[in-house]
Amino acid sequence: MYSLIRKWESSGISQIKFIEEHQISKSTFGYWRKKYLQNCSISEQSSKMIPVNILPPKTEQQVTSFEIVYPNGVRIVCPAEMEASRVKDLIF
Repeated sequence: MYSLIRKWESSGISQIKFIEEHQISKSTFGYWRKKYLQNCSISEQSSKMIPVNILPPKTEQQVTSFEIVYPNGVRIVCPAEMEASRVKDLIF
């Protein structure tokens, strides 16, 4: 059904004319269009990436922690031995 939604979007014709031509009920088309829009919204959100800058330690001392600093100023301090999967949970 998603392929029909995309076909309608690129057709330039009205929704009513499209569903008549393809013999689809208005409610069915509306249901699948809503699901399609929700799915696209989730896909777009999950595909947005932000850059990560990894800076070297300022001194030669052993690294005991690292910080994640978000653009809005939120700062998270993590122990250096933290597992990557837990770091991923903090970022996403």
